[in-house]
Amino acid sequence: MPSAVTLISSSTLSASAQYAYAATVPGAARLIFLAGSCPLNKDGTTAGPGDYAAQAAKAIENLHLALEAAGAGIEDVISTRILVASTERRNCWSTGRRVRVSHRDRLPFR
Repeated sequence: MPSAVTLISSSTLSASAQYAYAATVPGAARLIFLAGSCPLNKDGTTAGPGDYAAQAAKAIENLHLALEAAGAGIEDVISTRILVASTERRNCWSTGRRVRVSHRDRLPFR
């Protein structure tokens, strides 16, 4: 299925940003709303306890599985958000960003 997402750029905004400033989908496009993607294995156990990188990677994998079940793929995603729950916010956030960058080909950041 070809992507229905159109990324918007503007010559009045910086071209150095590694993402599109806006995106649109056609009015007739089907919308799929995803719940949070937790780092849970199929049996309900937490993937990589204490390992933020393993947990972020599992959350990305689960996102792909949920999209697949809905008949879509990552190329159809128009927006994502990373939420972190940890008492060590700085370490957790930076690890999550590194995993996101390492999975760039699997995420909708273009």
